[in-house]
Amino acid sequence: MNVMIAVKNELFARMLSLEFTERGFTPSVVRTKNEMELALRTAHLALIDAAYLSEGPLPHFPFETVVLGYADELARIPIEELTRYYALTRPFAIDEFFNSIFEPDDKTRRLTLHIPKKKSPAEFLALDEKNRAVYFKGKKVELTKKEFALIALLYANRGTPVSRAEAMQCVFGESGEGTNVVDVYINYLRTKIDHPFGVRLIRTVRGKGYMIPSEENL
Repeated sequence: MNVMIAVKNELFARMLSLEFTERGFTPSVVRTKNEMELALRTAHLALIDAAYLSEGPLPHFPFETVVLGYADELARIPIEELTRYYALTRPFAIDEFFNSIFEPDDKTRRLTLHIPKKKSPAEFLALDEKNRAVYFKGKKVELTKKEFALIALLYANRGTPVSRAEAMQCVFGESGEGTNVVDVYINYLRTKIDHPFGVRLIRTVRGKGYMIPSEENL
């Protein structure tokens, strides 16, 4: 397996390269975004320094991508961008690192890639409260003011059903009383997020309302 290592710290990059080589992989260290684009032709896994992401969007990687960075570095990356990747916080023990993204193959006794998958669609969702913008898997979803308010309410309470009465009061107020406006706007959100991305982000909980599930209640 070819592994692209795009890490700015030369010693850290060299250490990762040696560790991958010892485990039977073929690593290549790149320094610039142009070199990243060239490596796309042969790589099967990319390790990207968080510092590159904070400088702007990266090329599209058609394979698994892991972002490595200290907590403060990851915090500076726009959340809509970070939701596209699997992120690991530095520092970490090297064995811990390999155990988190690989698992041993009993037949070949080699390591096989096994990056944990996000279990809940909510893990791909990012809300920018300041600009009232919503991103799913890094792609911006255009919402109206009321649609954003409704999904923000569901997201803030993910894992817990939000009743129609609560949604009515918090989002629509008196203007929505006596109507099915909550159900209508839930359908709008499903049309813009659930259907295009092929997910079930917003669940109907019979007798209780609507919910964005967390990992615990999938």
